[in-house]
Amino acid sequence: MTRLRTLTTAAAGLLVAAAVPLAGTAHPAAASDNGQSLRPAMGWSSWSFVRRQPTEAKIEAQADALASSGLKAHGFVQVNLDDFWQKCDANGFTVDAHGRWAVDTAAFPHGIKALADHIHAKGLKFGFYVTPGIAKNAVLKNTPIEGTPYHAKDIADTSKTEKNYNCKNMYAIDYSRPGAQEFVDSWARQFASWGVDYLKIDGVGSQDIPDVQAWDKALRASGRPITFALSNNLPLDHASTWRALANSWRTQGDVECYCGPGPDGSGYPLTNWSHVSTRFDSAASWQPYAGPGGWNDLDSLEIGNGDQAGLTADQRRSQFTLWSMAAAPLLLGTDLTHLDPVDRAMLTNDRLIGVDQDGVAAKRIVKSGVQQVWSKRESNGDYVVALFNTGTSGSATVTVNWSQVGFTGSGDVTDLWSGAHKGTVAGSYRASLRPGETRLVRVRPTASAKALAASPGMAVAPYEYLGWGDPPDPTKVMSATGVKWFTLAFVLSDGTCNPKWDGTRPLTGGSDRSTIDRIRSAGGDVIVSVGGWSGAKLGEKCADAAALASAYQKVITAYRLRAIDIDIENTEWSNATVRRRVVDALKTVKADNPGLKTVITFGTTTSGPDATGVDMIRRAARSGLANDVWCVMPFDFGGGTTTMGTLTTRAMEGLKARVEAAYGYDDATAYAHIGLSSMNGRTDDSGERVRVADFRTMLAYARQHHIARLTYWSANRDRPCGSGTDGDSCSGVSQQPYDYLKVFTQYTG
Repeated sequence: MTRLRTLTTAAAGLLVAAAVPLAGTAHPAAASDNGQSLRPAMGWSSWSFVRRQPTEAKIEAQADALASSGLKAHGFVQVNLDDFWQKCDANGFTVDAHGRWAVDTAAFPHGIKALADHIHAKGLKFGFYVTPGIAKNAVLKNTPIEGTPYHAKDIADTSKTEKNYNCKNMYAIDYSRPGAQEFVDSWARQFASWGVDYLKIDGVGSQDIPDVQAWDKALRASGRPITFALSNNLPLDHASTWRALANSWRTQGDVECYCGPGPDGSGYPLTNWSHVSTRFDSAASWQPYAGPGGWNDLDSLEIGNGDQAGLTADQRRSQFTLWSMAAAPLLLGTDLTHLDPVDRAMLTNDRLIGVDQDGVAAKRIVKSGVQQVWSKRESNGDYVVALFNTGTSGSATVTVNWSQVGFTGSGDVTDLWSGAHKGTVAGSYRASLRPGETRLVRVRPTASAKALAASPGMAVAPYEYLGWGDPPDPTKVMSATGVKWFTLAFVLSDGTCNPKWDGTRPLTGGSDRSTIDRIRSAGGDVIVSVGGWSGAKLGEKCADAAALASAYQKVITAYRLRAIDIDIENTEWSNATVRRRVVDALKTVKADNPGLKTVITFGTTTSGPDATGVDMIRRAARSGLANDVWCVMPFDFGGGTTTMGTLTTRAMEGLKARVEAAYGYDDATAYAHIGLSSMNGRTDDSGERVRVADFRTMLAYARQHHIARLTYWSANRDRPCGSGTDGDSCSGVSQQPYDYLKVFTQYTG
């Protein structure tokens, strides 16, 4: 039989309470399918603090601070250069040879690409800025449109001007004319060549829908994945259009108060409570339109510089809470080079970040004077509830009944700002709040908690191979066993650094995608396994860690994954350069996808990882990779053994010792970072058998130590062979269908 084994990442979600799954909701319109921003963007934007005087040195300093402060490690990876990077003369923007805005070289002496390169070298992403239209200077000079016989005058409608906040003098583009789309295409290609990862188009109104359509088309054709953001104060009556074309849209005007002592109101304070508190109503109105791929942008998060930014500590926590409940982009507007320690603690609270990144926009369920309550239900059955006192004077006792939230009876409550477990609360919840204060809690209904304790979760995700072995219908397996998760195998290289199922089938549009959709429609989810024993491996075909991370990201993005399994075997495993490449790529992937769980799966001896496995674990620990699950495949030991349950527990104890030593974990934490992926029935070694009784031994071990992962290869094989002997589609031992899985589904973490 062909050993194409891999490991499951299912356990990842059990390890970090703050990391919550994306949950789908119904939307009035489909989200943009450009594959970007499946979770709200996180990072920093220049407008609030740097304002109208951006320079290369200032932006690089903020990027350096974002990385060195630890914010990057919590998911803040975007560095966005807003307006005023351009150069103006008496007629507006100066332009290049093809009519596009020219860079102010006095402020950016090395150019925009060099700035983007500096940001990328820090493991961050670069954002940029544009507005609709074509510059007056392009029309006056009648500049040629790159790669076409057309010129600026051919596409400009000089009877109309576009909104612009800097040099003004932008003519509208008539998109019915030849060359119009090509002009925007050329600008998008230029931005892509500079390394732009995120583009904000400002000054957008309902009259600019043709511009938004053109930029959407151009960015898709640019050859680079670019998140597309719209600004500002977009009309709600076109919300479905914005959602279909872009990845975020500003729901109001600027959060800045423009009340500082500097030119144009710059300097501290950056904002005030009235500019924040008006967001409550707009967040409520826009709530139905937020979801994976498209988000309601409430503007910059003014946390980082303490009270001088214009908000009290209570108000800053309330701003972060509202943004997180709304699943809004978390783009900081403050000076990161002078990060206030109190604010840093706020911003690195992974429980708050997890609420934002869960992909669910909360609904407002109470509004009574200064008292507000918001609630969202996540796909694991938990509710997140936020209580606010939006007033500026006087305390208020805010109360919400669990029936208003969405359930009855009692709930187990945890305070997400403090992390304190509050125990079981019956009927309703209340909090006495100071002016501007918030309370944010996670509530697990008692009935749901009991049901969850009785059902398997992400930790039990059997492998299923869809390419051969007469794969069973996953939804029928779910009905027969109660399992909710599957690990689908395998994604390989298509001969280049590009992922495909088995190296041949596309990630989207085929039978694999439809299988995933059916599993999710039945209430389940999937982990995708990359690698295995056979075939061309991405780790070998991708030239460096950045390219490999990009390939992994394609898989994550295609399926909105919460966890990914890297099954590293055979020639990938034996090559130290490739192992290092995998570690470095996973570091990038985890930074770019807050809450994503990573599993690394590999073979083992009966005493634990061999020298190569030990090197892999140590290398990852030294490099700072916070891998969620180290999973071994305890089979193919040789010698025809039939005591596989006992040998598996020995191997797991060896794995636990190696992980504990490398990372400095205590016993409980080490167990919570290890897993096993067995093989049911006959293995690849003659005479070796893993019996149902062995699975019971493994289950007992998992229950004793609360390991992260308990899975096996494979659902295809979990059935008797009948008249055939195909080891890819049956176990080779006497059994009933899914006898092995029915043992493992008794594990609840």
